[in-house]
Order: sequence, then C-alpha cells, then structure tokens
Amino acid sequence: MELNVLLVEDDLVYLKQLERDLPDLFQEYGIEVKLHPISDFDEALSLVKCSHVRFDLVISDTYKGAHKDRNAAVMKTVAEYRSRKFCPLIVCSSGERPPNFESTTIVQWVDKTLDSDLNDAIVLILNTGIPQIAKQLHDELDSSAGNYLWDFLEKNWLALNEKSPLSKEQLARLVRRRIATKISDLKPDEYAALNNRHGLEYYIYPALQHDYFSLGDIVQNKEEPSDIRVILTPHCHLIMQNGADAPRAEFVLTIKAMPANDVLGTKIDNVKANELTVKLKKLRKWANSPAQTERKPEGRHWYLPQFLKIPHLFCDFLQVNSIEYKKLKDEYTTLATLSPPYAEAMQECFSSFYGSVGIPNIEPNSILDLLA
Repeated sequence: MELNVLLVEDDLVYLKQLERDLPDLFQEYGIEVKLHPISDFDEALSLVKCSHVRFDLVISDTYKGAHKDRNAAVMKTVAEYRSRKFCPLIVCSSGERPPNFESTTIVQWVDKTLDSDLNDAIVLILNTGIPQIAKQLHDELDSSAGNYLWDFLEKNWLALNEKSPLSKEQLARLVRRRIATKISDLKPDEYAALNNRHGLEYYIYPALQHDYFSLGDIVQNKEEPSDIRVILTPHCHLIMQNGADAPRAEFVLTIKAMPANDVLGTKIDNVKANELTVKLKKLRKWANSPAQTERKPEGRHWYLPQFLKIPHLFCDFLQVNSIEYKKLKDEYTTLATLSPPYAEAMQECFSSFYGSVGIPNIEPNSILDLLA
C-alpha cells in the first residue's frame, strides 16, 4: 500500500530533512509513502481543496505571524484542512499550542523541535488504521464505480434511456445504489454478501442532521436518559412537505426500548454457563427479527444491539406511546437512526404482531381423508 502524504513546511532545510527521514518510518509499517512537499500554505490549501487530489495524511507547519494573531490563525488553518476532506492531520509548531486546540486520535499537535514527537504522532495515527482504510476504501470505490460504469451502463444505457432520458440526479442515485451493493461483493469472504452484520451496522450514528424525525429514529429523553424509544411513524408523515410549516403527523408513534437485562432476567446467567455453540445459538434467537425471548406473548420484542450510547435493548411492542410532535422535539434528542432494512423490518414485525388473528385449531379427525 502507498499513502499520499501532504507535507507542508516553509523551512526548506527542515522540509528536506523530513523528506529524507519520514519514508523509513512508514516502511517500518510495511507502507510506501509518496510525499508531496510544499513550502507555501496557500498552495497547500489549494491542493487540499482540489477535487482531483486526495491525501491520506496531512503533516503541516502552522502560521508564523504576529503573536497576538497566531492562535486564531492556527485554528483557522486547522479548520480549513478539516473542512475539505476526511484526512488525519498532524500540526507541527515550534510555538505554544493554542489553548482551544484539542489533540484527538486523528488530529495531533506536535513540537517540531522534537523529532520524536512527530514520529510518535505518525505512529499513533498509523496504528488507528484510518489512513490505510481511507486509502483502501477510496480505491475499492473507484474500482467498483469504474467496473459499474463500463460493465453495466455501457450495455444498458440505451434501454435505460428508451422512454425518457435519465436526469443527472437519477443517474447519480442509480450509480450510488449500485455501488453500495457492489461493494459487498469485493471481498465476499469478509462481507459474506451482506448475510451477516455486526451490531454497529444497525445504525446511522450519529443521526443524520435534519429538522424532522424519521422512521427508525432512536430518541432519548433529555431529562430521563433511561427513557429510550424508537419511532414507528412512516417517513412521509414526518417530513415537512413543500409549503408546509408543520409535518402531517401531529403525534408520533413510539415503541419503548427496555434494557436487555430487564427483559431476559436470569436467562442471561443461565446461558453463560453453556458451551460457546449453545451461547451463540441462544444469542441468535434473541437477535432474531422478531426476538425469541420466551416472554409472552410471542413476538413482542425486537432487539437493538449495543453501540456507544445505546445499550443492549429490546423494543417492546406492548409498550406503545403516541407523543405530540412538538413535545417529542422539545423533550427528546435523536441518538441514531436504524439503517435499512432494520427500520422496515421492525415496522413489519410490529404490524405482524398486532395483525395476527387467532383461530381454533382444526380437528385432525375431520381431515383423515387427506391420508386416504
């Protein structure tokens, strides 16, 4: 793997030193590095803004103006980098760190007078795997898109446009949806053609930023954090229609989400004592759609896996509340949104639970002639 690294430093002597020494550090991790040395900040920002150029890591010196303006200028420089493309950033400086600069896993501040600081920051970021993953995914998406454009559009363009030409927006949606499916086939041994998912893949987290609620939104009461609910009202009733100042739905249907321990109780401890194969079999039943928790009536629960602020939960179809839209907006915050097809699957299970019709069992003696 080769990473593209933007190296910004106006001290030409130090820049040459970094060009000489940094490749060896990356090679220790089995990574080839293509350095792009730049001595001018404006030129570097132009490169970052360019839609045809991608960097997997940026290592940049900071502004060296008047001291009274320096902190604001440093933060502006960092904001410029972060607002352009997703890319880890290492900020090097011989001056003091601005008090409002917070180092994170993927945005690091280092003292340029200490070579070890820069080396440690690079190692920390490489250990996250983020630059390598970003590079790999970008290459895979390019490959998938290229394959799609040639293999599919070339053969089907006339048929797609036979009745009416595709608009640019329609084409973009078509390509995006096709690639999302295609990506699962790139490494079938890892993705298993989407047959198996991990808990974190249930969610769009954090929730998408919009001014309305959606089917599958997981909301939490601001005053009572234990009060977590999932919205079951369809999208079309919740979004703002053109020209409207309020959604169609005055009230929003929500399902109470209960802690898994409260639902399963002693069953958890009982399963712990079993062999791994038995544990996995039981976990699979609990995570089914709907969940098989053995709590009556059957089919009342739907599982939500733990992820960050969301604990292990079960939606309880017997605990349904309709909340006024304005109250929901004022008193609840959206933690995440169930990603497709999980929101739709929960909606279907809910409908089946309340749409079931109990009928008497037929008397076997009355149909003995079936065996004749």
